[in-house]
Amino acid sequence: IPEQHLGLDLRFMLTPQPDEAYMRYYLLLGNDWKPVVDGGKLPGLAGIYDRGGWGNRRSNGHNGWSTRGGFARIPSDAASALIPIGSYVYHADQHDDTGAYWGWNLQPAGMLQRGRWYCIEQYVRLNTLGKNDGVLRAWIDGHQVFERSDLRFRDTDKLKIEMAWFNVYHGGRSKPDREMSLYIDNVV
Repeated sequence: IPEQHLGLDLRFMLTPQPDEAYMRYYLLLGNDWKPVVDGGKLPGLAGIYDRGGWGNRRSNGHNGWSTRGGFARIPSDAASALIPIGSYVYHADQHDDTGAYWGWNLQPAGMLQRGRWYCIEQYVRLNTLGKNDGVLRAWIDGHQVFERSDLRFRDTDKLKIEMAWFNVYHGGRSKPDREMSLYIDNVV
């Protein structure tokens, strides 16, 4: 909805909380999906514990982390452009208060068309304490489009994978200039 950031905030809490998890969902961006003002967030895995790893609350290895999906802004004159997607990640080695956006570009599949269903998959394995060996992988329609295996999400075993976070959010601080729709189905 124009003038609002949040489109969805649904949390599937995991019990027990694992050190690794896999999630899959299907995504369709509506024909009105034109993020010309800013990018934003899509579903992913997280351990935020309402303390850190989201909303300009820097991850520090003890307070939380997140690996939400993300979409990038497109130029306003690119009405038929593909929508770039990736991961929006809060991790213990981040350099500022906001998360890092990493495009899913291992192959051209990191760009989505409007009006078409895609199978989106994500895998996270938290790091071994004291090591940068955490893993984040992503697939679109069965093709791997992203992998990092050098991440430090935590410095304490109290941080786990708390939830599958179905968070659809426009921006940081900027609001969309129009109503945009997307559809999510077949969540696993």
